[in-house]
Amino acid sequence: MHRLVGYAAVAVVLIRLTWSVVPRGQRVRLRPSISDTLLYVRRLLSGSAPRSRGHNPLGLWMVWLMWLLVVALGVTGWMSRLDMFWGDEIVEDAHALLADMLMVAAVVHVLAVCAMSLIWKENLPAAMVTGIKRAVE
Repeated sequence: MHRLVGYAAVAVVLIRLTWSVVPRGQRVRLRPSISDTLLYVRRLLSGSAPRSRGHNPLGLWMVWLMWLLVVALGVTGWMSRLDMFWGDEIVEDAHALLADMLMVAAVVHVLAVCAMSLIWKENLPAAMVTGIKRAVE
């Protein structure tokens, strides 16, 4: 079951990445920018974090981090089943570390979503599920 869920998670990430490149109407930008992120952090710290139609710049970095961690978990999990790496503690330790990192990232993500929901007075979890968000002023 563990293996099947891991492979399914990797498949979901790959489908989502593929879906992000399919042309369709107005697109939500998925490419993080260092300059946009620094500007956003400055504005967030000053109390004037702007709302966005999609993820804010920090959220984009978190999305990519979680996608990369899921794929890396899938790869290390798959590697641990190969004869070449069977019983290799380095692969097993890497897999465990990646799992811990993903759990920490998920907790940070949920806390950030809650914080931004309060700051913007908007139900961001509902927007994540429905894809419907208040218009950006």
